[in-house]
Amino acid sequence: MQKAVASADDAPPDAVLRRIRIPLIRKATLTYADGRGEDLFIIDLGLSGVFVERTDALPSGEKVRIRFLLPGNVIPVQAGCRVAWWHPPGAPLVSKSLPSGVGLEFVDLSEHDRERVRSHLLEYLRSHLGPRRFHRQRLDGAEGEEP
Repeated sequence: MQKAVASADDAPPDAVLRRIRIPLIRKATLTYADGRGEDLFIIDLGLSGVFVERTDALPSGEKVRIRFLLPGNVIPVQAGCRVAWWHPPGAPLVSKSLPSGVGLEFVDLSEHDRERVRSHLLEYLRSHLGPRRFHRQRLDGAEGEEP
C-alpha cells in the first residue's frame, strides 16, 4: 500500500504550509482584552491563523485570544491573535465561499501548540489528498480498454 507522504522529510516546507488552509469546523472561545468572552465557530485553520464565523466586524489589528480543540485531542490550543481581515456577509471571494467572519492571525502561540497545529495540518493533507495517481488516457475517450 502506498502512503501519501512516506516520511517527515516528504512534508512541504513551512513556507508552503503557511499558504494552505484546511477546513476545521470547531467551537472556539474568543476572549477580548477586557476579559469578555464569546463562543463562535472556527471555519478553517492554517499555520498562521484561523477564520472564525462572526456576524459583526472586529476592528482590524484588535488583539484577542482564541481557545479551541483539535480533532482527537482534549488539550486546547490557546493563542493570542490579531484581527487580520473581515469578510462581510455575502461578499464574494475568488477561491471559495465563506460565511461572514474574521481572519485571526496567530501572534502568540506556544511552540508546542504551533507544532500541534502543524501536525494536524500535515495529517489532514496526508489523509485527504492521498498519493498522486497518473492514468493513461484513451485517445478516443473510451475508458478501461488498452489501445
